[in-house]
Amino acid sequence: MTTAPWPDLDETFAERLATRAPTPFRHGLAGDERFSLQAIAALGDELGPDGISAEKAAKPLVSDDAGATSALQVQKVSDQILGLAANDSWFTLLNIERSPAYGALVDQILDGIARGAGVDGRTMCRRMGFVFASSPGSVTAAHFDIEHSFLLQLEGHRTLGFGRFASTEDREREVHRYWNGSFGRLDSMPEQTMELSIGPGDGAYIPPYTPHWLSNGDSTSLSLTVTFFDRSNADESMAQAFNEKLRRFGMHPRTFGEAPGRDKAKVAFMRVYGGVKRRFRPETSASH
Repeated sequence: MTTAPWPDLDETFAERLATRAPTPFRHGLAGDERFSLQAIAALGDELGPDGISAEKAAKPLVSDDAGATSALQVQKVSDQILGLAANDSWFTLLNIERSPAYGALVDQILDGIARGAGVDGRTMCRRMGFVFASSPGSVTAAHFDIEHSFLLQLEGHRTLGFGRFASTEDREREVHRYWNGSFGRLDSMPEQTMELSIGPGDGAYIPPYTPHWLSNGDSTSLSLTVTFFDRSNADESMAQAFNEKLRRFGMHPRTFGEAPGRDKAKVAFMRVYGGVKRRFRPETSASH
């Protein structure tokens, strides 16, 4: 068993990363004091209400309503998390890299993956980390993410299912829904292609645009997901965002991948557009 905090992926993983193939692995973070329920509860208080997403634990595998709330009204975040075993809740601690200690850990994990796989870690951009804490019987509905994701199970046991879109047209329809507020939640159950049983020390690479879903066992679950963009999915997401702008003007753009030359032009425009927006974004100041 690996004792390194990052997944035990070797140079053969580079091809699976390039081809976006789901991959199970082992890691050494299970039992780490930074991910005890008490430590996660304290991190929740550190991040504050704006850094927490919460929803009911029990829901169907297909639930295209995001159903999340950004603030917890009844108790402190820490009280809610410590009561997971009984309160039928599902919490996400968002962007834990904002905490210096956990931000360093996110970098350590991704840099360790890069070294093991023989990948240049500098290509792993927009690094983020998320902690998921959920009650027994919780369900993560079928969805996809646009980031490269590494799920590391810390406590409890879950079943992770992978699926595929029925067709290119179905994938494009769901991508369109993503950019218009679905947050990747699917409105129908995809065909299953793989199922993994994961417990403490287990994990999986979840490629961008790959449908997946999770269900808890009969105990509280804690897991960490670290994500990043590289050039492939960054370009894809920018081209898709450009396509959505065209659709709002009644146009019918080509699907990403059908016309590589046009895709490059779309990406170039979006890079310039994003740079201009950042340059002229008004400054804001905190208020108390």
